[in-house]
Amino acid sequence: MSERPPEQRIESYPHRLLDAWRPALPDGRIERIYTHWSGHDYASVFPSYHICVALAPNGGVLVVETNDVRANMRDVYAQPDLPYAAHTYRRNSFALGVSMMAMLDATPHDFGRYPLTEALVHGLCVVTARLARHYGVPLDAEHVMSHAEAAVLDGYFGCGDDERWDVARLRAEPRALEARDAREIGDALRTKMRGALE
Repeated sequence: MSERPPEQRIESYPHRLLDAWRPALPDGRIERIYTHWSGHDYASVFPSYHICVALAPNGGVLVVETNDVRANMRDVYAQPDLPYAAHTYRRNSFALGVSMMAMLDATPHDFGRYPLTEALVHGLCVVTARLARHYGVPLDAEHVMSHAEAAVLDGYFGCGDDERWDVARLRAEPRALEARDAREIGDALRTKMRGALE
């Protein structure tokens, strides 16, 4: 898996409060959407995702457009030297990455100083649902999944340096992390996404 590029500040990119976010999305082929958390603080964003969901200082939700979605509207591995958002290991072709900015130094037992919040989860679900509707991506487990679900399928799920568990929990728990957590939370998030379109 590749190294994440250095973080940037929100002010470096176009951003709007969630309620005002009406993106001018380009037409093109998008087949899948992957959800993430950044493993950082609430105010840093990463161009390895197309859209970052962050907390504003007043507690509102900001939607930050950090990468052009057109960069991934192709087989990115056929021309890997061209820029694209490298959000999900070996799954970036025709795929968008949306991430919540949170979870610095988090473990499954302790979400740390920048835990997930209900506002961030809501923002993730609204943004993902709008992207899915625009690109005709079904809100099912084959087409919209968390990085954790992809990691289970591809054999790198967990908490190690080269493993991923975003988003397999919405709250810290003392019990051991299990692969089934990824699917259960993925299903819960997809239900919220479908509700965001009603």
